[in-house]
Amino acid sequence: MLGGWRHCFADHRTYRRAKDHALALLVCLGRRTISRSICVLGRQFRSWASEYRLFSKCRWKAHSLFDAIIEHLPELLSPRQPLVAALDDTPRHKTGKRIRAAKILRDPLSPPFHTNLYHALRFLQAVLLIWPRETTGAARAIPVAFDLAPPVAKPKRPRKPRKGATKKDWAAYARACRAHRKEMKDYRKRQPKEGLSAQGARLLNGLRERCNAVAAWKDRILWAVVDASFCNRTVFDLLDRRIVLIGRIRKDIRLYEPAKPDANPKQVGKGRKKSYGRLLPTPEELRKDKATPWDQCPIFAAGKRHELNYKTIAPVLWRSAAGTRSMRLIVIRPLRYHAHGHTLYRLPAYLLVSDPSVPVPEALQAYFYRWEIEADQKEEKDLLGVGQAQVWSDISVERQPAFHVATYAALLVAAVKAYGLNNPSAAGRLPLWREHKPPLRLSAAHLIANLRKGIEEYETIQARTGRKKKGDQFLADAMRGHFGKKFPITAKAIMENAWT
Repeated sequence: MLGGWRHCFADHRTYRRAKDHALALLVCLGRRTISRSICVLGRQFRSWASEYRLFSKCRWKAHSLFDAIIEHLPELLSPRQPLVAALDDTPRHKTGKRIRAAKILRDPLSPPFHTNLYHALRFLQAVLLIWPRETTGAARAIPVAFDLAPPVAKPKRPRKPRKGATKKDWAAYARACRAHRKEMKDYRKRQPKEGLSAQGARLLNGLRERCNAVAAWKDRILWAVVDASFCNRTVFDLLDRRIVLIGRIRKDIRLYEPAKPDANPKQVGKGRKKSYGRLLPTPEELRKDKATPWDQCPIFAAGKRHELNYKTIAPVLWRSAAGTRSMRLIVIRPLRYHAHGHTLYRLPAYLLVSDPSVPVPEALQAYFYRWEIEADQKEEKDLLGVGQAQVWSDISVERQPAFHVATYAALLVAAVKAYGLNNPSAAGRLPLWREHKPPLRLSAAHLIANLRKGIEEYETIQARTGRKKKGDQFLADAMRGHFGKKFPITAKAIMENAWT
């Protein structure tokens, strides 16, 4: 998989260094920093400047790494299945004051009664969903973009002069206030053009162009499954017409039916033609309407099949956001479940599909498969440590996390090719507490453990054949020559040979 990155770098030495760091970031222990990967590669006793220049100086683009991954996806996706992408934003906590892209953001883990703020980087991630070919089962989200998406910088208010200030100070303060008001006007104009929704729409349009470069996907429609933050007027104004948006909406939006053609076409009236018909019930009113029956369709979610109840109306017009674009409204009935002897219900969901001709069962399945991007982000944060590298250069802050996520995408595609989409047989022996409920597929932890084992076996074979190792070659036992300890692979070795 990493062999496809050769054309992404201008120099073969840069490519070799990038390939080494890709493996080191996957198998190293502890925090995934560049210094840790340098130690894993056995280069901690020489100049480390070239290792950091890989992300701050060398000429390469992060999108080219993902393009090399996209080239392997058509063979994994059946032509009968839709081409579905999911989009979401994800923050990475940062404490460095020299990182200019880091801003004060809302903590997504804040309790509902109090909003917490923290210093973090915000990224936009896009994934392509690989559906199971024949049998029903879980999908796999392959990352194809990881872009830095900082919020628009808000101008700072000028500081008021202290008590006893001179007239000159107050005059300077008045001039600063006038300049601040002009900056605030520009800030409010830039917000809809450079905000999160606009950046997400441009990312989807760029993904559409990259899919056009793939011969098998040139004539296919791209479905984009998003949450409510990307279902608004800004996105619909910028979105490519060959992208079908499937997004969540509020329960109280005003929808209209298309205007009916005049009964007498010969009658000519003044003014423009009517575009909007009568006002339709809101999504919440449609859910409570007993006169509209519920339809059923099977979907796969949370590890098993469910019979989903839904209502739908098409075509509808969302005047305040999508204008005259015909859409389909889908209302999902709350799922009933039992807990502690009581019957409880989940929350309902309200979806809008920007193309009424899209089959409803496939649109619902794509919406439930969107959960896979949340699983990817959890593995990227907890297991891979994306965003933990201590870099502050503007280029490094943007490219190093994208490089890390591209490495994770290559690992997922290689696993699907080697083991299949939902095949947990390569997980090995499970802990006792997992035997009663084995995994349905290989997680990132299983894949990293198999990668470490494969590197160890490769080093053993190289030692038996008597081949000499190069000084810059990836070494699984790089620490042996300096500390007399072998690179820890198993949990027992980690406990016995822990190092930082």
